[in-house]
Amino acid sequence: MGNEKINFGKQIEKPVAEKYAEFFTGVRFEDLPDEVIRMTKIYMIDMFGCAIRSKEEHQVKAVVEVMKAQGGNPESTVFVQGFKTSPMHAAFINGTMGHIYDYDDDHREGTMHPSVAVMPAVFALGEKLKVGGKDYIRALVSGLEVMIRVGEAFLGKSYYQGFHPTGTCGVFGSAMGCSLLLGLTPQQISWALGLAGSFSAGTLEWGTEGSMQKPLQAGQPAMSGIVAASLAQKNFTGARTIFEGPMGFIRAHSYKDTFDYARLTDNLGSKWEMKDTSIKVHACCRFNGPIADCAVDLYRQGVRADNVEKIVVKTCNFTVQGLTQPRDKKYTPQTHVDAQFSLPYTTAVAICRNRTGIDEYKKETFTDPEILRVTSLVTAEVDPEAEKVYPKYYPATMEATLKDGRVFTSHVDYPKGDPENPVNFDEIEVKFNQLTERYLNADKRKKFIETVKNLEQVKDISVIAEIIG
Repeated sequence: MGNEKINFGKQIEKPVAEKYAEFFTGVRFEDLPDEVIRMTKIYMIDMFGCAIRSKEEHQVKAVVEVMKAQGGNPESTVFVQGFKTSPMHAAFINGTMGHIYDYDDDHREGTMHPSVAVMPAVFALGEKLKVGGKDYIRALVSGLEVMIRVGEAFLGKSYYQGFHPTGTCGVFGSAMGCSLLLGLTPQQISWALGLAGSFSAGTLEWGTEGSMQKPLQAGQPAMSGIVAASLAQKNFTGARTIFEGPMGFIRAHSYKDTFDYARLTDNLGSKWEMKDTSIKVHACCRFNGPIADCAVDLYRQGVRADNVEKIVVKTCNFTVQGLTQPRDKKYTPQTHVDAQFSLPYTTAVAICRNRTGIDEYKKETFTDPEILRVTSLVTAEVDPEAEKVYPKYYPATMEATLKDGRVFTSHVDYPKGDPENPVNFDEIEVKFNQLTERYLNADKRKKFIETVKNLEQVKDISVIAEIIG
């Protein structure tokens, strides 16, 4: 783990890329645990809902116009946009759409958004190839597993180096999933993973100015995974030592050489990391999840905008640093992104509105004088106990002092949507309907849900594209 000297002649038993290639080519749909399959369906309902809801956003319109102008064989559906394009372009657009609101699923230890970087690629290519539900699920699960394990190797510290793991790790997952759909050999898959390293990109600098570019770091790995797998199919070779080589991805993207290669393959096949992905119930940064849960709980206890004197939040270091600085943007958000990634604003909007949905992070809300006044009453500090357990989970404690001297406290280890506090099929259906009702009628919504619930029985996944095209 880290701190070793670079040795260009280092001999390794077998490259991780080869281990992945050999293992996942041997995985059959029948080998997947029932819980893995069940959660995959929930992730699909969630990701498609998030993407569909974003149809009219400015960023989406811009991406659609740009990619449409590039052309593309009409083989893969762009969600609710009324046209098809190449698998690569469809994956890029749909992946970007799915991450517009930061409302899509999230993996704690991987510190990333898995489905939105992998699923658009596997679905777009799967639609072109007219694959059945079982093959689609197998490829998707494998891709998610690779992406998450690669992220976990950084031990939650990749953010401190300025990297966005959704963007940097996602391409490995999409490349793996697409390689399986294309029927690549283990050798070709190891090349595809190596090639994926050349497309790995995504920094956190989008947050400095609250810019629009973060969703591109979901669309880009989705698109690039198709490119990597397609090149490998043509025997375009890639570095088999892409992960653990002396100049490989893990070392190059690590923070002060903090990483653990063992996380890449430990318990591979006996423990499926992807099934522990969290579903979001708050339309903001995942690190704000426990914060929002605490604030909503305080609202239930009677804390209101007109009776609160001050609010103190205690949580892990990254949450404090990343969601309270720079102070001007976090306490007076100027953009949608500023608001999503603000601890004080999320606390205040939950106290004022008892909601943290998409509309609570729109300009008309984050400029509300009452909410901004409550935002100014919020302070945050690092909790050593929370820091000890990061990134296994991100606990938060919130203490509100009222004007009459009463003090109310709330503590959350696992916010709603975490594996320990899960969202079920009924709850994800409610979220999906809320997200998509303006673009899909009741019959289409019902048909989509039922089709995904019975996905393993689907002979050609393009029937799903027909519902949401």
